[in-house]
Amino acid sequence: MKVRKSVRAGIVAVLLAAGLVNTAPASSVEPAPALPVPGYQLAWSDEFNGAGPDTDSWFYREGEKALCSNSPGNVSVADGSLRIALKREDRNGMPYTCGGVISRKTFGYGYYETRAKLWGDQGFHSAFWTTGLSDYVPDTPQYKGPNNRVNEIDGFEVDSHAPDVFSQVSHWFVPQHVGNPGGVYRGPDSSDGYHVYGFEWTPSQVRYFIDGQLTRVLPKPGPHGLQNIWLTTLGFTAPVDETDLPGETAWDYFRYYAPVQPDADVSAGTVVVDNGTPQYVETGTWTDDVTDGHHQTFGFQNKDVRRTDDPTASATWRPQLPAEQSYEVFVWNPSFLHTGQKAARYTVSHDGGQTAAVVNQDSAGQQWVSLGAYRMTPGRGQGVRVTSDPAGSGTLRADAVKFVPAVVVDNDQTGYSEQGTWRSSSSVTGWRGQDTRWSGDPAATARWAPTLPHSTTYDVYAWIPDGRQDSEIRVGVSDPGYTESGAWSGSSLTGWDGTATRTTNDTKATAEWRPDLPIAGQYEVSAWVPNDPISTTAARYTVDHPGGQSSVDINQTTGGKQWLSLGTYDFAAGTAGRIMIANAAGRGYLRTNVVRFVRVGADQGTPPTYTVTHAGGTSTVAPDLSLGVDRWVKLGNFAFKAGNKGAVELNRMAAGVARADAVKFLPASAHEQLPSAPSAVTAFARPNVSNGDQVLQVRWQPTGAIGYHVYLDGNRVTWQPVRGSSFRMYELLAGQTHRVTVTSVGRGGKESAPSTPFVIHVPVDKAPPVPSTEVSAEATNGGAVLYWPQSTEVDLHGYNVYVDGRRITHVPTGNPADAQSRALGFPVRDLTNNVAHTLAVTVVDQSGNESKPTTVSVTPKPMAVVGINDAGYTETGTWTASSVQGWQGTSTRTSNTPTATADWRPTLETSGEYDVYAWVPNHVNSTTAARYTVTHTAGSDATTLDQTTGGLRWVHLGRYAFTAGTTAHVTVTNAAGTGWLRTSAVRFVPA
Repeated sequence: MKVRKSVRAGIVAVLLAAGLVNTAPASSVEPAPALPVPGYQLAWSDEFNGAGPDTDSWFYREGEKALCSNSPGNVSVADGSLRIALKREDRNGMPYTCGGVISRKTFGYGYYETRAKLWGDQGFHSAFWTTGLSDYVPDTPQYKGPNNRVNEIDGFEVDSHAPDVFSQVSHWFVPQHVGNPGGVYRGPDSSDGYHVYGFEWTPSQVRYFIDGQLTRVLPKPGPHGLQNIWLTTLGFTAPVDETDLPGETAWDYFRYYAPVQPDADVSAGTVVVDNGTPQYVETGTWTDDVTDGHHQTFGFQNKDVRRTDDPTASATWRPQLPAEQSYEVFVWNPSFLHTGQKAARYTVSHDGGQTAAVVNQDSAGQQWVSLGAYRMTPGRGQGVRVTSDPAGSGTLRADAVKFVPAVVVDNDQTGYSEQGTWRSSSSVTGWRGQDTRWSGDPAATARWAPTLPHSTTYDVYAWIPDGRQDSEIRVGVSDPGYTESGAWSGSSLTGWDGTATRTTNDTKATAEWRPDLPIAGQYEVSAWVPNDPISTTAARYTVDHPGGQSSVDINQTTGGKQWLSLGTYDFAAGTAGRIMIANAAGRGYLRTNVVRFVRVGADQGTPPTYTVTHAGGTSTVAPDLSLGVDRWVKLGNFAFKAGNKGAVELNRMAAGVARADAVKFLPASAHEQLPSAPSAVTAFARPNVSNGDQVLQVRWQPTGAIGYHVYLDGNRVTWQPVRGSSFRMYELLAGQTHRVTVTSVGRGGKESAPSTPFVIHVPVDKAPPVPSTEVSAEATNGGAVLYWPQSTEVDLHGYNVYVDGRRITHVPTGNPADAQSRALGFPVRDLTNNVAHTLAVTVVDQSGNESKPTTVSVTPKPMAVVGINDAGYTETGTWTASSVQGWQGTSTRTSNTPTATADWRPTLETSGEYDVYAWVPNHVNSTTAARYTVTHTAGSDATTLDQTTGGLRWVHLGRYAFTAGTTAHVTVTNAAGTGWLRTSAVRFVPA
């Protein structure tokens, strides 16, 4: 067995942390590479050191995809790596075999990493990605659990003919398939050896890494479900280079690092008010957040979220508080795609009156959001009310609010004081995104003196700001501090963090970056250097600083795609300093992206120390910053007397800048015991006959723990620890048997042993689905296109289509995630023109039950349809393929060249009048004036259409007379001169 040094070191580190091995001499193992992000610890891994894939941990990927059939026989383990082969062999109608593995375990927020060597000959498509499972997903026929396909994150997708191009995107599958743009990153050659690939998934974004280098930050609103990890390789791009087949990709390991659970908002005295309880009240029009029968938005405890589009609606949470004291108030943000209310106004009623906090539900992430800390007295109607702010837009959602006993002293509140010279910073934010205070005064101190309600022990936390926001200034090509002279243009090359780059082949062109530095001092200056073989070999960066000018020449053809240092210089505060760039080689393309200025010594040196004055005396604490900053950092557990005798004081660092924000005092026992497992666990599944759903209900006897996790067949199904004594989950598969267990969760996130398993039997589903409504048919030449709305059957498997009583779908078409395909239509071919045919659609559920048919009659006609792949379609100017779908889901074409044109020229069999239609693609960046000109026997007529809205359908251009042959045609131009012109198909229907 091969054991790699880096892997061995990582394993040893984990065992050392657990106290399971003796400490070896430091030189005996090579240190494992540090994670590119702090705040995580290894929670699960497979180092692939066994004799084969661990089938207790992984499913084999099965089914046919692209050019290949996924075969378990193509997946093996050898020399400490997982191997996935691509072979030239016929299987299940495919010319190649391929493979992959899918984890049985599901994972949530955290850092995901693999080390892999991919293939470099054309034909492969390899991916490191995460998405959930469902019975309708053909890749895992063994999976019979609940429908859990929620979202997808592609850590990378690589086509082997372009091994240095990494697609980094994400998707959702609720309420239907929705793509998140993302993009491509040009990086190392993935086939030249092993490289490390990772991504960090947080409640609001995904951050991508290659070999420890941040390559992209992608916003990722909810819904977020616990998902499976996939390591896969497909035969994908024809023609496949068969020269060296069988080929293979190698995967050294997969590791999942879970967030170190913060406990700064966790207390045994927390009061949670969820919707659906007596303490929750609504006014106006509210509904359950359900789409096509599916509960899809994640609340704090389950998917029972409320929503409203009524601008006058409100929801109020009135807690039953145990005592008069200070509470930190949190609201659960039920994030759902980009539909959330941009300005949800939460009004907190407390002893001091009312305080409003506005939350953008669209960007705040699927998580608890703090509204602040307030003193509240039981029985005075204290609570939280939410409304839509008139300045906002979107759907308002309501779930849960929690009240955590805590005293928080912020830097603008009573109890906070300073000595020495302090200044405010709005660029370095602290608790709740508010301003922080900073000082460079060696004698400066800051002090937080709380008024505590009880004599007890408290966990004390300090919010440690991320001072890099002040000490690191970046100027990019889209920022005000960037200017150019000469002829420049945008470039398809991406720069730092996926930002735009600029380029010029004007050898006299120059550009400059001028920062606005907040503080005078010494700064290290670096440039992010784009790379391309046609770039200049001598990009001259000149740093203009108080000491003069200093120049550095950099070869932009190689060695870039990273920060390159230009040196360290003294700068005054303000905009006097600048960086200039010119093409010293006099040939090649000069490229620009981002320049950064990092203040030397800022927030470095000895970490800050805090002096805590408590009932037992004073303690000096150096906070542990290993989990990162811009978060609550625990200073310790101390006993305090009630009143204002205790305090926390920040001592000035020996070097650098001191920063002061907020300190929190959270009542907590000095020694927490591991909770015992819940007892009296019961569970049952109840069918919803109206939509085919199977709903799991679990109940247990509480143990007094902070919360509880529910497991189905050993896999956790609760995203957050559940408060209370019950849990509900939707979309189980009918006819299955499961083992349900529950664990108690302690304040630090530790779990008890699982409860005694409770076996449930999900009822068999024998009820047929509700038939489709509003089925319509569109005649074509020798065929038809069927349209129908998405079924609300929760366990939808697909649809069967019949022609004159004969079923033409070999397997049901469609699934719960492709509702948008209904609008694109289902093509029916091989019908007889001028003869009426009866078409029918039935709904099929995952148990095989089929609805009654919904029928429609259609008479095909000998019309002419010209699509973008037909001989009668031509273009002038620059056009490219587009991912925007056209008629029947076909591809479309697009151009942003203002003078570009496209032409459809049919071959008409007979002379006469024809109705002319254009299928109009839609996208927000399209032209608002696509001019379609129809040339007919009497001349020509034009119709101008907005391609940003109202399309995705046939639009009638008029009825005209044409002669037989190819003289008739339709031409489209961009009359607006801006936006993207798009094309799909044109048809000519005999009148």
